[in-house]
Amino acid sequence: MSKDSMQQLLEKDLINSSKLENLLRCEREQLEQRNIGALNETLIEKAQLLADIEANDHARQKILASFGESTDNGGLRDFCAQNGMEALYKDLLKNLQQCSDLTNINGAIVHRSKLNNRRLLDIMQGKSSQPGLYTSHGDSSTTSNSQAIAKA
Repeated sequence: MSKDSMQQLLEKDLINSSKLENLLRCEREQLEQRNIGALNETLIEKAQLLADIEANDHARQKILASFGESTDNGGLRDFCAQNGMEALYKDLLKNLQQCSDLTNINGAIVHRSKLNNRRLLDIMQGKSSQPGLYTSHGDSSTTSNSQAIAKA
């Protein structure tokens, strides 16, 4: 294992993180448009890319260990600083932060969609949750009105 191998892995990860960023942007559009067919394809591609990134992470850890460095982010940062790869490391961190931000946005979209779907199912099943009321024991309860659309 050599310093050149580490640089190649970091360059590959920079490319992969850019691809991941693009996939996350596509995923967001597909979530917003509820384009499930295209979303499925994107998720498959994203899973393959994440597997490649994970494999590179294991290879980087082996290289760091062979040089006696810590295998965490601090060890990688130090190794890159000592070997003239600091700019590459910073670019990679910037890309990964962008991917993290996009992932959080997509997660919020998925969460909101789940809430909306749950609400629609409740309406179709005749469940209307009113704000919680307190029982004589001090517990909170929700009242539910059972008037399913199917009964109409």
